[in-house]
Amino acid sequence: MPRRATPGVYCLKLLFTREEPRVVKRKGLVINDRQLDVCDDLLRKLKEVSGSTFLALISTSGQPITTASDDYHPETLSLASLAASSFAATQQLAKILDETEFTLLFHEGKSLNLHVSQVSEQVLLIVTFGRETQVGKVRLYTQRAIDVLKPIFENADEENDALAMDDDYEASAGRVIDDLFKDVEGGLNAAH
Repeated sequence: MPRRATPGVYCLKLLFTREEPRVVKRKGLVINDRQLDVCDDLLRKLKEVSGSTFLALISTSGQPITTASDDYHPETLSLASLAASSFAATQQLAKILDETEFTLLFHEGKSLNLHVSQVSEQVLLIVTFGRETQVGKVRLYTQRAIDVLKPIFENADEENDALAMDDDYEASAGRVIDDLFKDVEGGLNAAH
């Protein structure tokens, strides 16, 4: 089992050995309007099929990207910041436990539950839902949504280098979103 140095020891090592600290470079997150429209459509559909009350895509730095909500309006900026911080702490726990990563964070409350999932290296999906909604249902549909969202954010730089999302890709993404939730479409239409 590898032995890990404590942060204080690493800092002292830097002082006495004059090693340069490691710098991790991080690309900025830039998405275009078409990509954001796909995300908005997906969040609206996910909200309907999962029974969620509030959904948000946020950056891992805690900045909101987009939300889907009807009646329930939490302090979005505070929620995004705290969820990102909590997720970052969870990632550090994974490292301590020699896990490659933890990709999910779940909090259960008296009336609401909070589900935070990793979409990409820089994006998290926050889902809140009531106690009457089944956790398994939320997890299933959230994972389906992440499967669609992940390529959008992982290829965001490439997409923006081309300056526009290909129209075929946009139509294809719309069909994929519809297909993901087609097994519940009939139930939604019958309920209205």
